[in-house]
Amino acid sequence: MFSKICLFALLALVAAKRPPRFPQDFRWSYAGPIRGWRCTQIIEPAEPPQTTWRDNYFCQHPHTQDIGMQWSYAGPIKGKKCVHVREGADPHTWHDNFLCTNHRAPNMRWEFAGPKGACVRWHEPADRQGTWHDNFMCRA
Repeated sequence: MFSKICLFALLALVAAKRPPRFPQDFRWSYAGPIRGWRCTQIIEPAEPPQTTWRDNYFCQHPHTQDIGMQWSYAGPIKGKKCVHVREGADPHTWHDNFLCTNHRAPNMRWEFAGPKGACVRWHEPADRQGTWHDNFMCRA
């Protein structure tokens, strides 16, 4: 009986996931979701097809606690902790977009004019207007 309890306790420890650290446990992909990671599609429907924004994802390491990431291109999501993601130089309505998480997520902030501190770069090389070369999600 004692050995079964020890086995269950050991399995619970192995299955327990640690809180994510920012930026180490996060990645950006402009070429589809990262295999095995928890990824959220980052999309702005007003972007023209040639900018290929439909295959962009912000991903969280799979061995960390799920922070319930959701993307909104139409304002913050009620009941979530949201970061306003805007690029004023992009003409395709990047003024009402938000990355939202549950309240246990690391605090993040958006920088659209270069990194300030520990950050993950958000870059879309196919966006030829050059407005997405200096955008970063950073630790707040």
